Amino acid sequence: MRLISTMALSCLLFSSYAESSVPLTPAGNGHWVLPASVNGQATVPFILDTGSDGSYVYDSFARQKGLKAGAPIRVEGMTGAARMPTYRLDSITVDGRTIRGVDVAGLPARKDAEIVAGVTGNDLMDGAIAIFDFPCRTVSLLPKPVSMHPILTKDAVMIQAGTVIDGTQLTLPVTVNGTAGVAVLDTGSRGTQINSAFARAAHLQVDGPSFRRGETLYGAASDAMETREGSVKEVAFAGRKVSGLTIRVADLPVFKSFGFGSGPAMILGINAMMEQRLVYDHKAKRFWFDHSRCKAPTQATASVLQ
Repeated sequence: MRLISTMALSCLLFSSYAESSVPLTPAGNGHWVLPASVNGQATVPFILDTGSDGSYVYDSFARQKGLKAGAPIRVEGMTGAARMPTYRLDSITVDGRTIRGVDVAGLPARKDAEIVAGVTGNDLMDGAIAIFDFPCRTVSLLPKPVSMHPILTKDAVMIQAGTVIDGTQLTLPVTVNGTAGVAVLDTGSRGTQINSAFARAAHLQVDGPSFRRGETLYGAASDAMETREGSVKEVAFAGRKVSGLTIRVADLPVFKSFGFGSGPAMILGINAMMEQRLVYDHKAKRFWFDHSRCKAPTQATASVLQ
């Protein structure tokens, strides 16, 4: 009898369903970008961000393309708020999905060397199923309506998401070392951040030797915020466990605007999702974590919590 490897069997199980996709590539400092066409022109690197209400371009891209600045608007980022110029785009297209007549804000220059032209968020993904297959390094956007049955495996875990007070972001329950909190699902965040209330509840010794001075966060408003950084034994969400995840501890102003109050709160970034396949239905306020098409299920990356 011929034997079939676990990885080969995994590929066979998925072979009956095919979808177009675009590649995810590293931007240089932790973000992952995909090709987006702006105003029907050649593709440029954009972040596809579940943590963003709308779309943005960086000032350098706006200058390069000669975009005319409009009236400024108030933009709230992770570390604070600022007034930023607006630009009118004819269109943004990702994986064949197009939004037209888009008013975007202009983000200030990044503090690092990442190569990113802009960000598009829930405005583009509304009306579609977005599939982030992180191990495959691909993203697919399937226009709705679409049957979920051929997309998901039997082990997919669905989250009927919560919402935030100020924004279109979706939330899910998480635990850190067994302590419960609420997290915002954020594919536009390079890392995972928790507030000090979560750190205290999880008995993390933030000022001890297991934590160190972390990266300074700037957010869209470019307001600097210092962090403490260290790894935790276990972060669990949607039936998955991630061991040894690096997190940053900071009382980010955005937690207040989300309406989390003084409770344990988290921004669940892509460093927590890199072994997963995220199937995201923003309009229906639900998403699934599932097995990747490029990675056989393992106890470490896809264990179901009892």
